[in-house]
Amino acid sequence: MSGESPTALRIGDASNWHFVNGHWQDGEDNLLKVSEAARAAPGASLYQHQYAFHRRLCYKDVRVQFAFRLKAHSDVGIMLRASDESHFHLLHFPNCGQACRAQHFWVALSRMDDTGYLKHVKLEMIRRVPSNAEIWLSADVTLKGNRIGERVGENGYFEAGGDLCFGAGHLGVFSTGGGEIRDLVIEGKPARAAAWADEISQPTNWFNPCPEPGYGPAQMPQDLVRLREGEILLSYTASEAMCVGTPRPFLSSSHDRGRTWSESEPLQVMQEDGGWLPARLNLTPGGRLIGLVKAKEGHFIAESKDRGRTWSESAPVDFGPLPDGMSELHIGPQAFLNLADGAMLLFLYGGHDLADPALTIGNWGAWHCRAYSVRSTDDGHTWSAPVNLDNSAGAGVSGQAGSLDLTEVCAAQMGDGGVMALIRPVYSPWMWETWSRDGGATWGPCVRGPLPGYATPNMLRMASGKVLVAHRLPSLTMHCSPDDGRTWDQGTQIDSALWVMGCMAEVEPDVALYTYCVESLMSGQLIRVTPSGLEPIRRG
Repeated sequence: MSGESPTALRIGDASNWHFVNGHWQDGEDNLLKVSEAARAAPGASLYQHQYAFHRRLCYKDVRVQFAFRLKAHSDVGIMLRASDESHFHLLHFPNCGQACRAQHFWVALSRMDDTGYLKHVKLEMIRRVPSNAEIWLSADVTLKGNRIGERVGENGYFEAGGDLCFGAGHLGVFSTGGGEIRDLVIEGKPARAAAWADEISQPTNWFNPCPEPGYGPAQMPQDLVRLREGEILLSYTASEAMCVGTPRPFLSSSHDRGRTWSESEPLQVMQEDGGWLPARLNLTPGGRLIGLVKAKEGHFIAESKDRGRTWSESAPVDFGPLPDGMSELHIGPQAFLNLADGAMLLFLYGGHDLADPALTIGNWGAWHCRAYSVRSTDDGHTWSAPVNLDNSAGAGVSGQAGSLDLTEVCAAQMGDGGVMALIRPVYSPWMWETWSRDGGATWGPCVRGPLPGYATPNMLRMASGKVLVAHRLPSLTMHCSPDDGRTWDQGTQIDSALWVMGCMAEVEPDVALYTYCVESLMSGQLIRVTPSGLEPIRRG
């Protein structure tokens, strides 16, 4: 595209710009800057996503050069071939704390459509590019026809194509979480495109199931439990702010498949319930509603006969001795999994004492974790000893006691009876995957999983055999497998949130209710799984 006049992009008086979720302005050193007010607001569509579309600059083929800087949990990029704020391609650089401290640098090409979701065309870990936060990196993007190529820094390269379905369109910039972009220069022949459609806007897919800020504005969902008579229970904690104050547990319920929710009530399974280790609820295969509480003296289970409002005296739970090298085991975001034969699994993880206390988790390879399951065959009254989810010795490797890169576990039982688990890593760029063919009594060796991800809340297998898993990267992304975990789609970003943690349940055929944490009042979405992808069900 040489010989065509480069154009430096500035906000100016903003008359040529269309903003989504807040105003942009010019900053020092050619910075295109999101206003402080916009950064603090949640946004009406994807949480704290800020977009700025240029109403006049239209291209089909174009070269864009710029510099960008990422924070520990942020994203930044450029929109290409946009016709309105709901139809465009986004080339972006998703980051989260787990990715940047483990030297995982990612580039994504996504497509926004009428759903209000960002459908991932391609997500790739780019080698030879530093992931450290607060470093300015250069980007040189060339879009020609249905191919896009990008050089990142000195030695990184990303290429994608084949799914760039729009013709000529408008160009814009994107940021969330404090990602910054500057020195943006465009080179290309302007193209004719339809006038910018101001009247089309990104939809709002999320809602607040429990909008009672008096209980504390920072909510963390814990469990969704479907009772046999149709009521859905949602347990969560509320506090002054994330990681500030002592969280208090609450319970809400829905009788219309997650559309509306009752006023929250305090949840008190036992006196020690609360804080950062609240009770975890489950409807057992035998139909008992139980609450598991971790106290100083160990784990305890109580039972409720009145849908979680009152609880029996708690009984201690014996998981046997701690595995070698483990001083403590934590309950993960997905606690329980009921199996078709009436057995029940509980997933645990913890730090290994091989870690050097003088080193932080940011020192690559310094921290070590292992993941386990325990199994009950009598409806939760007694439990097995912890079983390592990485049985390397079972693969004929003598002296192996399992990976030291395993933290939080999510799992589902597939149609053939096998149990698939995906496990959040500390340093691996991919989630770890392992299978059990005997109901969790033993597990196969871990392998690198089908997709990257951190903070996986739980895995949901629907009655139709479709499987969903949500995780952190990019932001809040959900993947779907149409065939019991054998293959997976490219992923759909359904929202942007720092924490992501939450819970999922199937509330009607191929419709999932997902509640998740966004650093304020928790959000919920109803999502239908269709042959063409995920579609939101909007209330009202």
